[in-house]
Amino acid sequence: MHRPLIVLKLGGSVLTSETTLRRAVHEIYRWRREGWRVVAVVSALAGETDTLLNAAHRACPDAPSASVAGLAAIGESRSAALLALALDRAGLPAATLSPAAVGLRATGDPRDADPVALDRTYFDAWFDRDYAIIVPGFTGIDNLGRTVTLGRGGSDLTALHLAYNLGAECCRLVKDVDGLYVSDPARPGPEPLRYEHATYDDALATDGSIIQHKALRYAAARNLSFEIGRLNGTRPTRIGPGETRVSHKHDRPHPKRVAILGLGTVGLGVFDLLQSLEDDVVISAVLARDHSKQRSIHVPAEYFASSITNAVRDADIVVEVIGGLETPRTALHAALERSASVVTANKALIASDGPHLKNLARENNCSLHASASVGGSVPVLERIASRPGHRLCALRGILNGTTNFILDQLAQGQSIEAAIIAAQALGFAEADPSRDLLGIDAAEKLCVIAQHEAVNAHLTLDSVAIESLADGLRRLGPPKPARNVRHLATLSLDHEGSITAQVGLALIDAGDPLAAIHGSGNAVELIWDDGVREFISGRGAGRWPTAEAVVADVLTLCRQQRDVDSALIAREVQHA
Repeated sequence: MHRPLIVLKLGGSVLTSETTLRRAVHEIYRWRREGWRVVAVVSALAGETDTLLNAAHRACPDAPSASVAGLAAIGESRSAALLALALDRAGLPAATLSPAAVGLRATGDPRDADPVALDRTYFDAWFDRDYAIIVPGFTGIDNLGRTVTLGRGGSDLTALHLAYNLGAECCRLVKDVDGLYVSDPARPGPEPLRYEHATYDDALATDGSIIQHKALRYAAARNLSFEIGRLNGTRPTRIGPGETRVSHKHDRPHPKRVAILGLGTVGLGVFDLLQSLEDDVVISAVLARDHSKQRSIHVPAEYFASSITNAVRDADIVVEVIGGLETPRTALHAALERSASVVTANKALIASDGPHLKNLARENNCSLHASASVGGSVPVLERIASRPGHRLCALRGILNGTTNFILDQLAQGQSIEAAIIAAQALGFAEADPSRDLLGIDAAEKLCVIAQHEAVNAHLTLDSVAIESLADGLRRLGPPKPARNVRHLATLSLDHEGSITAQVGLALIDAGDPLAAIHGSGNAVELIWDDGVREFISGRGAGRWPTAEAVVADVLTLCRQQRDVDSALIAREVQHA
């Protein structure tokens, strides 16, 4: 199945420090969730290239350009490696490819070279594995294999070169501004007009601080359209052939107020991630059983609310990560009845109350999102939603990272008791892991999937055939390095809409893609009514993969509300 490709350029104005790499993770995950293949081109962290150039000058003031380029390129390579680590922490599969590996050849001045070639072999190999790809910007190799750089701001050029040669459907240069303006919006005076669509000449008339002019000339010579926009943006400036369009509309959001209910493992991760997204959200309240508890991430006392009612009162979005049933049920009703949209990771509640809660959200003109309830950062529900008009016929996969980790440990000779302790120490398993070990967790996820309109089947926990880990091990025996045992969840529908679901241990072939899923990994194969098969994978257990999925739902709501606000403003202007 063809999936569109986007090339994202993430520059130093966005990657200002190592901590801001998580914002790049959110942007990459946003597009991955929506079904896009993603190539991320990264610049060095802010100020790092200048530091390296100064170091080169101190080492040898009259050094050859090629030697200076070799040192200057280190900043981008470091950013790419750090971003790969940040993606791994969030549970997102990613591969870093060097300019040499992808044959990004360039000619001319070693410090201001022009890209002339690209080899897509490794791109296709990693796309087939459903990985995001990270490429250091600004750099290439010459005909003799030396590192060269593409001039100041050269990561823009790298992104456009990749987009052109890979045939990307979209190339977006992500900046610290929401688009291209007729003049600098930071200057005193009235706010200038913003380009909705700019020609190459329009963009070349700017001072070059937002987009490298050499990159613009590269795009113009190839009739290549691209975008400039902000993180989580919805209204980028488009640059390319066509007529100039300007307006006073911008893409700077009014931050949404978010209440977080629950400060356990996942809730604390959500709090930490949302704190760094001040352009899009402001945390209005948190709810926790113990306000005075010492936590690994500091939560200021002024955030704590005394009750569910107080916590949700002023919120636009309520994040529920409490766990259990009764308290979350009360909390979600309180939020939805106040027309606050809800994001939850509570698979048990959605499995039992999902249709009712969705109806309640519709009645109150808000919405319910539960991506994290299935697969952690593996975008199972989003991929199912990405094929409107098609029906999901079957699903098979690993939906519980805890049991997958335990089976891996058993294959390495560990006892089940030691494996459980290790899973708990790493944050993959709860203090009481019985729901994972009994297969209930995976079965609840199947119930959530069945509610999706692409399946539209009624599935209760009682109707899922569940085999516990212990029963499966007694039946099959322990896994071994050359004996691939996985705790599989399967779902199938016949032509009449009758649904069959089961969870249990299975012995799988070495060539099965599920055999390559280790540790806390989750993976799912989706089988559609037109014969298309999709395979998606990532990490499904632990604080950060689950928190990433929750935050992605929050950012989706921010974008959706921004689009609604823009439509309302346009209607008001039309009727004025």
